[in-house]
Amino acid sequence: MSSALPAVHGIAAVVPVLDEVTAIGRLVRGLRGAGACCVYAVDGGSRDGTQRAARAAGALVLDEPRRGYGRACITGGKAAASQYHEAIAFLDGDGSCDPADLTALVAGLEHGDLVLGRRSPALTERGALPWHARLGNALVTRVLTVRTGQRVSDLPPFKVVRSVALHRLDPDHAGYGWTVQLIARALTDPATRVVERPVRFHKREGGRSKVSGQLTASLAAGRAMLRMAIAESGRRPVLALMAKAPRDGHAKTRLAAEIGQVETRALWAACLADGAASLGAAARALRMRQVAIVPEARDEEPVRRLLGDGWEVTVQERPELSGGLIDCFLRAFDGGSTSALAVGADSPTLPRAFLTLAVDTLGRRPHGAVLGTCLDGGYYLVGLRWVRRRPLMGAWQRRRFEIRLQRVFGAARMGGSDALSTTQVALASVGWKPILLPAWDDLDVAADLGALALSVEQRRADFPRLSSWLERNAAIVQRRS
Repeated sequence: MSSALPAVHGIAAVVPVLDEVTAIGRLVRGLRGAGACCVYAVDGGSRDGTQRAARAAGALVLDEPRRGYGRACITGGKAAASQYHEAIAFLDGDGSCDPADLTALVAGLEHGDLVLGRRSPALTERGALPWHARLGNALVTRVLTVRTGQRVSDLPPFKVVRSVALHRLDPDHAGYGWTVQLIARALTDPATRVVERPVRFHKREGGRSKVSGQLTASLAAGRAMLRMAIAESGRRPVLALMAKAPRDGHAKTRLAAEIGQVETRALWAACLADGAASLGAAARALRMRQVAIVPEARDEEPVRRLLGDGWEVTVQERPELSGGLIDCFLRAFDGGSTSALAVGADSPTLPRAFLTLAVDTLGRRPHGAVLGTCLDGGYYLVGLRWVRRRPLMGAWQRRRFEIRLQRVFGAARMGGSDALSTTQVALASVGWKPILLPAWDDLDVAADLGALALSVEQRRADFPRLSSWLERNAAIVQRRS
């Protein structure tokens, strides 16, 4: 098998180890021979010479005194990502995984962002996978397949993931549920493609398995993985960013009339880039799906470049902001979600705590609504929660939901000092009595620049492009605020 790694460069391998001296040397040499530029052996306290053997074979050894398979993967993944590797492989250190299969898994990245090394029955050594491990594996993968609508057939020890996808999915479970968490989050993330490739699987070369080799431990791990699969594979709420591309006469026209088109374009681009980074971090922490709604097809590519990885950019079908909001909530409904938040891109410094409060508030009310109030009589956020019942009546439910949205956003004023009050009335008229969130500023005119500068100053590290714009244009901010 060729050792060339096509299409992707800078492959690191992370190998959790604990007393694996028998296998680790051959494994490290095999991974490096298959094209891994770095192999991180994450050691949980070996006493048998594992660290010495790993270093002799060319591995970078990381001490991780906190026990747990997931903990080792997290530590190794962070170390690999800090060195800007494009993709990271994870595999066991007991010799059960064949390092030569790294080539095929990396090749799978041409079609996916997470490539799972499916342990093919024909390529699995007899006795390598006990019956109780096979049973638990089949049960959990079945749950994931049914709940996500995407077929997955293995929870493999050998997998390769793009670094940007790993950062976006952010699996954080410290134990053996880490792999299930990674796969479940990938299957429910529209921006992540999951593919499987067959790999070989052998009996471990030495030592004793911490889980699959012991029936009691294997059953306990299986129950934990099943709970993880159920918890992580549910339909996620949506965070939708209402965004326009920074184009003359298109975005922030009132602001441009005061400070000029050139500076407005630069400021709006900074709002989109920094706001998306801040909101995206909050969305990942809240397990929300990130979507950007743009008004025109020509907005799609420039907005996608500014928002960066993790955002699904979609063009609204209905005209005006009211149409974009209807599309936002209707698409969330079609995707199986039961709640969504739509946030204006002109509130880039919105505190993450406000999003958490919005999600928590909706979570307590099955037919709830929230509105984030602006000081000028508008709102920076609108969130809705709904209930889905009777799968056989899906078309009727969708039409009824669409009518409610049309009545709300068709009747409410989208601009002006009474936007908040008219939306409140419209929501209440169809059964969504909204809860008001704390006030925050949006950016419409030059007089708003002072409040923007103050909020950026408090979190400069989170808003590098906005900080730079404000420093360059300090005179404009002082004169216009």
